Amino acid sequence: MHSGMTIADPVLRIRDIEKVLTFYEKSIELQVIKKYEAHGDYNGNHLIYEIGLKSANSNQRLLTLHHDPNAKVASQHSAGLFHFAILVPDRKSLASTYLALANKGVHYDGFADHLVSESLYLRDPENNGIEIYRDRTSREWPRDGEGHIMMDTLPLDLDSLIDEINTNQEGETNNNIEAFPTGARIGHIHLKVTNLERSMKFYHEKLGLDITSDWGSMGAAFLSAGGYHHHIGMNTWNSLNGESHIHGKVGLESFTITIPDESTLNILGSIMQDSSKPEKQQQKTERDQLLISDPDGIQFLIKLNN
Repeated sequence: MHSGMTIADPVLRIRDIEKVLTFYEKSIELQVIKKYEAHGDYNGNHLIYEIGLKSANSNQRLLTLHHDPNAKVASQHSAGLFHFAILVPDRKSLASTYLALANKGVHYDGFADHLVSESLYLRDPENNGIEIYRDRTSREWPRDGEGHIMMDTLPLDLDSLIDEINTNQEGETNNNIEAFPTGARIGHIHLKVTNLERSMKFYHEKLGLDITSDWGSMGAAFLSAGGYHHHIGMNTWNSLNGESHIHGKVGLESFTITIPDESTLNILGSIMQDSSKPEKQQQKTERDQLLISDPDGIQFLIKLNN
């Protein structure tokens, strides 16, 4: 896998679009940047909403909502989305976002210090998990004796976080609180899988991602390219030996891996084409992208970012 890969555009299939749009627009302070009819054979009016940052100069898509009022709800024990993660540039941005969302009445599921990052956790009205986080600089990431990145889940120091913006240099309270004040992008995606070893093997051996943290004894693993702490996380905490992901149900529909190099795309296409197992199906949809299903049927697109 190319070291310049990034994760982008989680696509969520939504039943109650009005409730979910209200959440993303009013509570999370994002906005619809594009709306159009879904392509394909659908019974009824399926609309696509591209969601981005609330900025007059920004058309950057963070995620996509696919409105399907007749979609069935997936089992809680099935493969799919654990959370998608929105990365902000610095700690002050995380603090501002935390307070802005809290002021809107957002309920947080929890908070964590992962040693490499600091995170806020929440869910949208249809139970899609969301992480909002900031990275520590890579030189701050703890490593073991062999140089492997070490992560943990520790309590987040919220008081210290709030102090980032609580007062200005004159000691006065800072009232200019907004969500994502200096931008944001998708940093990683965390999946629910039914067989950890099988999924690790697929993403490591077929896609060429490095295993940065193997928490197999705890039912989780983290993989990346280019030395990042993780682009893809996976766990079996609620999905061990559960149902495979069924396309068309509420929740994650797909996500995107972007790469800057066409030769990497061609190599990955050849690898997927040579795979003989039925769960590793690959379809080349266009010259500059591949649509792939992982062993649990979770779909993702690999495409050039030019």
